[in-house]
Amino acid sequence: MKANQNPTNHNNGSNIIGGLILISIGVALVLRKMDFPFPNWLFTWPMILILVGFYSGVKHKFRNNSWIILSGIGVFFLLDKFIPGLTLTPFFWPIIIIAAGVLFILRPSGMRDNNWGFNYSNKNQGNWQAYGSSTGTDSNDFLNIHSVFSGVQRSVLSKNFQGGKVSCVFGGAEIDLTQADLNGSVDLKMEAVFGGIKLIVPAHWQVINQIDGIFHGVDDKRRAPAGAYDNISKTLVLKGSAVFGGIEIRSY
Repeated sequence: MKANQNPTNHNNGSNIIGGLILISIGVALVLRKMDFPFPNWLFTWPMILILVGFYSGVKHKFRNNSWIILSGIGVFFLLDKFIPGLTLTPFFWPIIIIAAGVLFILRPSGMRDNNWGFNYSNKNQGNWQAYGSSTGTDSNDFLNIHSVFSGVQRSVLSKNFQGGKVSCVFGGAEIDLTQADLNGSVDLKMEAVFGGIKLIVPAHWQVINQIDGIFHGVDDKRRAPAGAYDNISKTLVLKGSAVFGGIEIRSY
């Protein structure tokens, strides 16, 4: 799996959309100061979530799940402001739990990888975990972890690691790559929605962070020894998004 060595071209479309969104917001604020009759709900925080979700979807060609969740939360809370007399806020968490249950039913462990935006030559069924915790090892070349309201720990043993996907929704995952090996550059897609991912990598690997999102943090706590990257032959490119989530990178 080859990493995108020129992400600028890949992101041109999303940069244009992001710029147009900012210009539109600026124009709308100017018109509002001029007493233009905009509806009150247009300038609320749920609309910000919807716009950020739409931008995230465009940037990732609508292949990730975070844009759906982010926009859905925005629409949910916007309905309270848009429809007089409607009160949905007390039902937020019950609906989230129901949605997680439906997701668990519709996407069992034998789910197709292509539904998550990957085209693997070596199909593996992946690891699906909900409501609980699990610990184990993974010798597959492709990593496929999905955690919903749960915790997952995996030690990857592959000596030809090809990347994959780690998705955490209201859950957490700890991925240990210290016993794995890779050749060249590979992509690892990560999605953290109200969740956290801890990634442990060998000290001599170069890690390139291309993760974006809202109200998120990517904390690189590695302390690479002097000269570790003088001859870079192993590069892990982190892609994806985080929404109200965090990703921590460590080396031991």
